[in-house]
Amino acid sequence: MSGEALEAAIEQALGQGAHLVGRRPGTYRSSFAIEELEVLTHAGETVRLILKDLAAPAAAADAKPAALLDPAREAEVYLEILAPWGLDAPACRGAAVDPVDGRYWLLLEVVDGIPLWQTSDFTAWEAAARWLGDMHSREAPGAAVHLLHYDAVYLQDRLARAVALTPPGALDLVAASWPQVVERLGGWPSALLHGDFYASNLLVEATVRGARVRPVDWDMAGVGPGLLDLAALISGQWTAAERLKLALAYDASWSPTDGRPHAADLLAALEHARLVVAVQWLGWSDGWTPPPERAQSWLAAALDAAARIGL
Repeated sequence: MSGEALEAAIEQALGQGAHLVGRRPGTYRSSFAIEELEVLTHAGETVRLILKDLAAPAAAADAKPAALLDPAREAEVYLEILAPWGLDAPACRGAAVDPVDGRYWLLLEVVDGIPLWQTSDFTAWEAAARWLGDMHSREAPGAAVHLLHYDAVYLQDRLARAVALTPPGALDLVAASWPQVVERLGGWPSALLHGDFYASNLLVEATVRGARVRPVDWDMAGVGPGLLDLAALISGQWTAAERLKLALAYDASWSPTDGRPHAADLLAALEHARLVVAVQWLGWSDGWTPPPERAQSWLAAALDAAARIGL
């Protein structure tokens, strides 16, 4: 974004007289352009902001299937869902969604935290699971137009891409049972999905009350079975006992508790979600290499989940 355009954006967000005093490349890694800004308000206060340029998706196009990209999605989530719901994500101080001029950007609060994957404190991971359970306990948004739909059509496409990008025959057993997997997840309550709820997208701040979790990167947000987010969170080198603890932390945070699925049903359905998440990454993008904190054998994870389901 040009200096002139950025100054106009800052005044639009923070009021007349606010102006830029510093900008540098962001330290947080994203597939979109990120800058850290220092802004002086008309009251003389220095404010730190994150500028996320959603209209420059060259790296995002390599990291995500092109059909899933929508530069208006994340702004819609911040402005129409996260803020009204009072969810503890970074505050959005300003946004632009201008299809005519091709302007899509966000001005976000700076979170002084570390990515969840950088901490070995298991209570922080449990806090992330509770945060997620609270979000999923709310009624799924119905009016948002840019959200993805994690439905049977989406899941069938993920399988087709995975089969095309894995060794011949590697997913034959999974493909044969895929309709049952989709049906099992389709019976789970629909919720707002982050869509990319991995530890690299969860910033953690230390407070006197414990870990404060602040999810970022909502460009894959959608509506669908919430267990897909939980499966993303527990992916990686966890023991079965640790996965169980995280699942129970998620389950216990549902509010209100009336009508929430039984914990035993959650654990059974979660294995189906683990399989779907692994299949999704197997067919994600042949031009993208995951960051080290997310790298693992997704084929091994898929086959492990399939075996636990009994396929």
